[in-house]
Amino acid sequence: MVVAVAASLLWMTISSWLILVNKALLSGGFPYPMALSSLGMLFSGVCSYLACRVFKVVDARRTVTRRFYLTGVMPVGALMALNLLCGNLAYLYLTVAFIQILKAFTPVITMLAMFLAGLETPTRRLVAAVAGIAVGTAVAAAGEVRLDVLGVAIMMLSEVFEAVRLVLTQRLLQGMRFHPIEGLMYLAPSCFLWLGLGSLLLEAPRMARADALAVVQAQPATFVLAAVLGFGVNSLAYIVIQASSSLTLKVLGTVKNSVVVLLGVALLGERVTLLQGVGYGGSVASFCWYQQIKMQQVHGRAPPPPEVNRTRSSQGPLASETKATLEP
Repeated sequence: MVVAVAASLLWMTISSWLILVNKALLSGGFPYPMALSSLGMLFSGVCSYLACRVFKVVDARRTVTRRFYLTGVMPVGALMALNLLCGNLAYLYLTVAFIQILKAFTPVITMLAMFLAGLETPTRRLVAAVAGIAVGTAVAAAGEVRLDVLGVAIMMLSEVFEAVRLVLTQRLLQGMRFHPIEGLMYLAPSCFLWLGLGSLLLEAPRMARADALAVVQAQPATFVLAAVLGFGVNSLAYIVIQASSSLTLKVLGTVKNSVVVLLGVALLGERVTLLQGVGYGGSVASFCWYQQIKMQQVHGRAPPPPEVNRTRSSQGPLASETKATLEP
């Protein structure tokens, strides 16, 4: 419980900071979301590898088969890459505050993905709560002063990729005693591969013409900060998912988004209309209702506490710590 709470608070803080830093970079002469995201994933992959294989800070003893990596890790990496691409690309068309308001719709897509994956059971009250989130987001979008249809479409794609990625990540980590940094060591290279290929094909010519390297050389500390924050966000996200669930991560994301909306208004001078505030408030209230329904369901089907087996296992207390090969 302590680990989950600490990781949650850190994730919300670092994630909010990362949003503002990425917005500054993308709007300040480096409008290349795939290249920016790939730099972050490269840094995360190198750091996680050093922690697991070189300095042995993380006890990474799992063996991942080629089949598991190709069928499990690579698809998650592709979805992560698409989510990062669309999420960063949206900042070129929409304000920080409005993007966070649109993110209130992400839990709707996540819940639908969980319904389809068999991880959630729809009920009338759950459907009503989901509908409330959707209506609130629609009202907030209608109140946007600088509405960009392309930007909204890109943000919706980002949310779809995010929802599917979270469900697949939960299935990938469920029942596996992956350390979060160990999991990132496998996922980050996959994500970097997809982002790197996309950037090479779509962004490299424009970057060469605009001398994008000069922008990096002019503010290296900002790019390093973005990479460090990205590594922190990715690591803490896996800790939260393992310690609780992907839905918990979405709850935290809703709280964090509310804070970023306020930061966008206070620090960036962005405008949030009354209609947007009402719609966003309705979305958050509906999501809180959904959480209450889920908590009641969990408590209602909780099994009785198991009887204590006082007979010591002949295998010893470390039997569950033996090395294992992960299969899909």
